[in-house]
Amino acid sequence: MTQSRMFVDLTLEDSESEDKIMTKPPRLFSANLAHREFSSAIPLKRKSDRDSDSSSASPFNEFTSVLQPNNGNLNNVQATFKVKRRSEPYTPSPAPESGSGTDLSVVVPSPSAQLKREMDTAEYIPDAELIALSQKFYPTDVLEIRASRGAYPAVRSVKRETYPFKIGNPGPFLTERESKPVIQTLCESLKRKLDTIKGPRVTVAPGDEKRLAHSTSSFEFINKYKLRDGVAPIQQEFLAGCSCDVICDPARCGCLTLEENSTECIIPYKTSKEDARFWGLSPEFMQRTSMIYECNALCGCNERCWNRVITQGRKVKLEIFYTGTRGFGLRSPDFIRAGQFLDLYLGEVITTAHADEREKAAAARNAPSYLFSLDFFHNDDNIYIVDGCNFGAATRFINHSCNPNCKMFTVSRNHGDERLYDLAFFAVKDIKPGVELTFDYNPHMERVDKVAPGAVPCLCGEPNCRGQLWANKKKRSERF
Repeated sequence: MTQSRMFVDLTLEDSESEDKIMTKPPRLFSANLAHREFSSAIPLKRKSDRDSDSSSASPFNEFTSVLQPNNGNLNNVQATFKVKRRSEPYTPSPAPESGSGTDLSVVVPSPSAQLKREMDTAEYIPDAELIALSQKFYPTDVLEIRASRGAYPAVRSVKRETYPFKIGNPGPFLTERESKPVIQTLCESLKRKLDTIKGPRVTVAPGDEKRLAHSTSSFEFINKYKLRDGVAPIQQEFLAGCSCDVICDPARCGCLTLEENSTECIIPYKTSKEDARFWGLSPEFMQRTSMIYECNALCGCNERCWNRVITQGRKVKLEIFYTGTRGFGLRSPDFIRAGQFLDLYLGEVITTAHADEREKAAAARNAPSYLFSLDFFHNDDNIYIVDGCNFGAATRFINHSCNPNCKMFTVSRNHGDERLYDLAFFAVKDIKPGVELTFDYNPHMERVDKVAPGAVPCLCGEPNCRGQLWANKKKRSERF
């Protein structure tokens, strides 16, 4: 009896991926092959071809099989499988028992450790569930679920009439704001502004706080100039100081200027007979219109130098009070000596072009002017203007008088800068406590018997009153 043998090649599946092993059954060369004839169109591999193929074997250890048909007699089919051994170990199947009708030789490779784990944890899914995607592993409503999680909660129907409308007790913040008038807030703001002024205290006369707080609601007290656009001080390289030691020598201090056609220095300050520690303007200098040149930080003297009166600051107390027809005024509760420094006139330093614009705006609303020109050395369109309307010192409230007790002097502490210097008020006579401080707004104005129509009248009430301050209401064009 001719014994036919059938081989099952399980090693062909080993070259495929592990996923295919899990999902595809092994292919068998079943007995149906015995009733099928081989096509003569399939070329036969010769031994020399097989030998040459073995030399160029794939690095993946593929299996090569050769079928040798015998004149179409499939009973004598001899299938020879030439197996290339893998580098990893494998387990062959046991040999078939002798005497059986068909000998079956099976080569089963050992599965890898990863494949064993996947086989142990694999779950069988019936073919009926593979018709479409499983909602468990491929949910199609995932976007709807995410949208429902982020959506606003559903509106609840509430019967408002069942809930009583109650108003609780307001907190201290609301209670305080409701009970505090606006004028009280302005008075507190004024007090904070006055506290920022350096030197002895600047106060307000009792009973005038509300009126002054309302008038200065948009005004700020400052301690030095505010330089605006277009105003630039001279560079530090062009500044200089004297070479005196500790205390300047009036006979040779380099900061002082010389008398005209003389080698003597102009000394602006002198001591008082009552107090040697007091330094003020000399009676001779108060008759001048000269610039005061003080020592600065570049000088060799110290801060206690006699030529640093302005630098040492204000020494007297000031009080702002309401005068009635002349608005607010300024006075001091201290006794003031003749020649004593009072305070600086401060404000915004602006250009001439900006000053013209502010003049027009002030004239349109019939507002007062607080402009002072820094034109001691130059009188052209390039001079700077000090505007004390919105920013300034307490000297902003000094009123005019045709018989003044104060006078404004120009003081230079940066000797190389002729366009930027200080405006300082000095007492020209002894002033008793509580007497109003005044200076002459327009000393060049002549006395008139009758005030001209459209002129700015003078309200000082002095015996020598000139009757008017300016010949027309546009006093801003003439500036102080």
